[in-house]
Amino acid sequence: MTTTLVGKFEMSTPASTAPPSPRPSSPASIAPPTLATPDTPRAFEMSRSSSITSPEETGLFEASDNTEAFDSYPDAGVLAWTQVASAFALFFTTMGGIYSWGVFQDALVARGLAPSATLAFIGSVQVALEAVFAIPFGRLVRAYGPRRVAIIGSLCTGLGPIIAGSCVDNFVALLLTEGLLYGLGAALCFFSVATLPSQYFLRRRNQATGLVYAGSGVGGAVFSVCTGQLLKRVSLVWTFRIIGLVMMAINLPAALTLKARVAKQPFRSKTKSKAQIFDASLFKDARFVLLLIGTAIALFPLFVPPFFLPLYGTSIGLSTTTSSLLLAGYNLASAGGRIGFGLGADALLGSLNSLSLCLLLVGLSTLLIWPFATSVTPLVLFAVINGFCAGGMFSLMPGTVGSVFGTRRLGVVFSMLVSSWAPGYFLGPAVAGWLLQAYGGPDRGAGAYRPAILYAGTLSLVAAACVIAVRLLQSRDLWKKV
Repeated sequence: MTTTLVGKFEMSTPASTAPPSPRPSSPASIAPPTLATPDTPRAFEMSRSSSITSPEETGLFEASDNTEAFDSYPDAGVLAWTQVASAFALFFTTMGGIYSWGVFQDALVARGLAPSATLAFIGSVQVALEAVFAIPFGRLVRAYGPRRVAIIGSLCTGLGPIIAGSCVDNFVALLLTEGLLYGLGAALCFFSVATLPSQYFLRRRNQATGLVYAGSGVGGAVFSVCTGQLLKRVSLVWTFRIIGLVMMAINLPAALTLKARVAKQPFRSKTKSKAQIFDASLFKDARFVLLLIGTAIALFPLFVPPFFLPLYGTSIGLSTTTSSLLLAGYNLASAGGRIGFGLGADALLGSLNSLSLCLLLVGLSTLLIWPFATSVTPLVLFAVINGFCAGGMFSLMPGTVGSVFGTRRLGVVFSMLVSSWAPGYFLGPAVAGWLLQAYGGPDRGAGAYRPAILYAGTLSLVAAACVIAVRLLQSRDLWKKV
C-alpha cells in the first residue's frame, strides 16, 4: 500500500503573522508536500511519495502500534452476520467434535483398546495441532483467504472420522486418522474464522466473537449426546463414520460463504518481511510476554474436565448416558459462557478484565467443587460453572488481543499466542491421565482423580495471576473498563 500525496491545497491569508507551531518530529514523520508549480514538477512530487510505505506493505510495526485495521466497521448487515453464522457452523462441528472426544474415549476404554492416559493423547493431538501450526496456518489464511483454507479443512475433518471407523482396534491408526488428520482439518477451519468477526465488528466485537466461539460449546453438547446415542444403536465403527459424514455436510457449505475484508498477502511479494508471520519486537512488551505465559499455562488444565468428566462419572457409579449428559451440560455451559462473557466484556468489564475473571473462576471451581463432587448434583454444579468460565476464555482472546495490541496486528499476535499453547494442548490432558493411572486408575473411584484435579486447579490460578498482571500493566485504575 503506498501513500499518495495530493498536490492541491486551498491557500488562505493567515489571521496572524505569528509563526506556525513546530510539528513534533519522529523517525516516521513525513515531510510536508510541495505545491505543484512549474518550479516543482509533479513528477518530482510523486517520486517522493513513492518512497513512503505503510506498515501493511513492509510488515513492520512499532511496539506501540495498536491501531485499528480499518477506518470503519459494518457492525451489522447481511454479509457481516453471514460470516458469524458460517464461522459458528465451523466451530460447531470441528471444535465441538474435539470437546466430545471424551465420549469416544470412554467407549474405547470399555472396548479395552488402551488405558485412558493413552487414549487422551488422541484428543490432545487434535487440539495441539491448532497451536503447532498457528503461525503457518495463519499465514496461509492471509495468503489465500479463509474460504480456500476452510474447504481443505472441511475435507480433512470429515475424512478423519470416516477412515477412523476402520481403525477402532488399532491405536496408532486412530492417532493418525482421528488425531492427526482430523486435528489438521480442525486447525485449518479454526484459523479461517478465529479472527474473522474482528474484521466486521468493532462496537459488538466481543459479542460477535462470543457467538462464533459458542459454536464449540453447542457442538460439543450436541455431538456428546448424539455420539452416546449412536453408540447404543449402531457399532463404534459406524458411529465414527456417521459423525464424519455429518461434519463434512455442514462444513463445506459454511466454508464456501467465508469472505475476508483484508487484502490477501501473497507469499511471494516485493516486500518480504518476517514480521508478516512473526514479530520479535513483541517480546520487548511485558504485556505480551505475560499474556503469552499466562494463556500457555491456562491451556494445560483447560481440557481436563471435558476429557475426563464422562470417565469420572462412570467411576463414581453413574451410567454412561448420565456421564455423556454431564459432558453435554459442560459444553452447553461453555457455549453460554462464550456468549455471556462476550456481552459482558462489551457492555461492562472489557476484554482483559473478563479474561482475568474467567481464569480465576476456572481455578476456584476446580479446587473447591470438583474434589467433593461424588454425586450428580455437585457434579452438575461444577460442570456448569467450570464450563461457563472456560468457554469465556477462548471467546475473549481475540477481543483481548485487539484491545491491547490493536486489530492491525491481530492476526500476527494471535497466531504467536496460540502457537505457545502447543505444550498445554499436547500434555495437559495426558498429564492428568498419567496422574490418574499413578493413583490407581478409574476403578479406584473419585479419590484417584484428586491429584489430577489439584494439578488442573493450581495451574489455572497461576494463569489467572499472569493475566491479572497484564491488566495492571495496562491500567492501574481497578474500576476502568479494559
